[in-house]
Amino acid sequence: MKIISGKPAGKWGGAFPIGNGHIGGMVYSGIAGDRIDLSENTFFSGEKSLENNRNNASRAFYEMRRQVLGNDFEGALHSSENFTGLRHNYGTNLPVGAFHVDYGHDSSKAQDYIRTLNIMDGVVKTDYIYENVTFSRTVFASHPHKIMVYRVCAGRPVLNLTAKFTGSGPSYGVSGYETGLDFFADAHESMHSDGKTGVHLCGNITVITDGQVEISDVIHVRNAAEAVFLIGMSTNFKEIKTPDEILRDLHKNAESCREYGWEPIRDQHIADFTRYMGRVDLQVRSINYSGKAVDDIPLMFQYGRYLLLSSSREDSKLPAHLQGIWNDNVACRIGWTCDMHLDINTQMNYWPGEVTNLPETTQSLFRWIEEDLVPSGRISARESYGLPGWSAEIVSNAWGYSAPYWSAPISPCPTGGVWILTHMWEHYLSTRDVSFLKERVYGLLEEAAAFFAGYVFEDPGTGLLTCGPSISPENGFVINGKTYYSSNGCTYEILMIRELFSIYLEASGILGVENELVRKAAEAVGRLIPYRIEHDGKLAEWSHDYPSMDLQHRHTSHLLGLFPFSQITPEKTPALARAAQASINEKLTPPENWEDTGWARSLLILYAARLHDGQAAFKHIESMLEHLLEENHMIIHPPTRGAGSFDNVYELDGNTGITSGIAEMLLQSYDGVLQLLPALPAEWESGEVKGLIARGGIEVNLYWDNGKLTSAEFLSRENTTCTVIYGNERKNIVLKGGEKNGFK
Repeated sequence: MKIISGKPAGKWGGAFPIGNGHIGGMVYSGIAGDRIDLSENTFFSGEKSLENNRNNASRAFYEMRRQVLGNDFEGALHSSENFTGLRHNYGTNLPVGAFHVDYGHDSSKAQDYIRTLNIMDGVVKTDYIYENVTFSRTVFASHPHKIMVYRVCAGRPVLNLTAKFTGSGPSYGVSGYETGLDFFADAHESMHSDGKTGVHLCGNITVITDGQVEISDVIHVRNAAEAVFLIGMSTNFKEIKTPDEILRDLHKNAESCREYGWEPIRDQHIADFTRYMGRVDLQVRSINYSGKAVDDIPLMFQYGRYLLLSSSREDSKLPAHLQGIWNDNVACRIGWTCDMHLDINTQMNYWPGEVTNLPETTQSLFRWIEEDLVPSGRISARESYGLPGWSAEIVSNAWGYSAPYWSAPISPCPTGGVWILTHMWEHYLSTRDVSFLKERVYGLLEEAAAFFAGYVFEDPGTGLLTCGPSISPENGFVINGKTYYSSNGCTYEILMIRELFSIYLEASGILGVENELVRKAAEAVGRLIPYRIEHDGKLAEWSHDYPSMDLQHRHTSHLLGLFPFSQITPEKTPALARAAQASINEKLTPPENWEDTGWARSLLILYAARLHDGQAAFKHIESMLEHLLEENHMIIHPPTRGAGSFDNVYELDGNTGITSGIAEMLLQSYDGVLQLLPALPAEWESGEVKGLIARGGIEVNLYWDNGKLTSAEFLSRENTTCTVIYGNERKNIVLKGGEKNGFK
């Protein structure tokens, strides 16, 4: 499965992405000269700080609560100045620089040019004929060997080229050695930090060739038929290493790779990459319809998996940030930064991890939660809220920033940590690994439950439990012509707390835990204020009726009970499902005024799938592929009225979001039920999908023709019983562990 182009990339959004979870590259495949934009998982400006919570912030928070209870929103806004977090040297991921190869070719004389990215094996190939000589290039990023490989060969020894490194930032350098170049760069910038703090990166470029080599601050290769460049990079992130020590390790790895040879490295890379990508297969066919929303569906589905796998591996030092493993040099130069957003983006990055059979990609996320976010979150819970346990808000960085956001409009919001923690619970649901639940997840759930058991309070008007003040990310409401953001009882926050308590209680039951906190959570979950339907039939976003500042705002945080959670379903809460649909309808009316972005459109696909509306989901996919797709098939966040930028921004979540949406259209599993083809559009007439993972650790294969399921296969890790729904048919089936079980 390939992305193919007949011309070199003219911009970042045309280059082909490669990555091994540590280093990334955007390959342009030029003719006169080639370029790879280089990035690195840990190349962050800024530094760790444990002093991001204001002194006496908790006092300010409870004053805000008192003021909001009295409808003094203006007073609460002023009080928030003593609550908001301290940004300090927060930082951002930055581009490292670029690897350039100058061939000296006249681009106009090249013939039969073609470049391809094979997303099933992670290899970029470029071929063309120049002056009757065939030139071929192969580029990939090997995870087994922790190296990027760039190989060029010609039909005869006519290669005369110059290779070099240029840094993206103000602080970089290059020096030559016997077999290549060393380079360094500092992650320094002054928009999100002080311009002086950030990690130090070292890299090297080693050349292997049958031609003559001269090395200074560049590499000259003459009269060669082949040249192979090995590119390695590493930083001192969380390590006390000198540049010499980093380079020593890089040289050692490069020398090992030189001795091993590029072909064995390529073969091991392909074997490694295809082992993951080949777990799932999707085919979609249609007789009566042709277009991207059918023809490109298998490609877009697998591309999201490809990008996640390239960005996040078992041993990645950090989880995928806003742009995965890459950096377009736009996100890091605008206000919202290239970091780990916890109010949708990081979650959406990892939604395909379990269901599309890539659970290894989530391991770096889990380690970051355990080692960085939670320890920081314990400080935030204590200092900003005066409560036990831990909390984290809407943004975080390489060091697990957890304090309130530093601008009053979008803080407080202490449920970002809850939301990202649910990914560890989802991993348990998809594996039934009780030791993982007991040893790694339960303690974090318990601490989060302790925080929110103290955070909720009795609403004096109803006697039910409410919360806040907090925001509904990232929307606001209007009172007397002025926009405010914080209020008590936001639907988003209540549904997150409800989900946390429910998960905590289920986990406690599985592990046989019974204590005072469990009893308190059990009581609290039943007393939380319920969802509310407004007079016009929409699902309420707040506990009040003040109008939204933007009826077509890109965020739909109050609908998250529909997806990723299952608090709202057409089966068990039909009135709420209709209210959610009414909210979506309002967001899209008129359609041209919807604040369209890749991740926001992906959510609409997912909501439509959960509402069993395959045609609506299909239309959202059509719209995404028509309006939000770069030529390299990366999905963008264009400048919008509420999230401005000077250019289109790439976000990984757009691609992983459409992958998750397609999976949800084909298979849903929640509340102990497997729903087969619950949102299949008429245009996906025939097809098959193999290897999806349902909650409960069940691998599912589905086959359909003429819009009807023809057969299904289930492979469970253990003996179990599950309920399967297809259309109006509902069956309880017994699955034998380790055996393929059929369903027709």
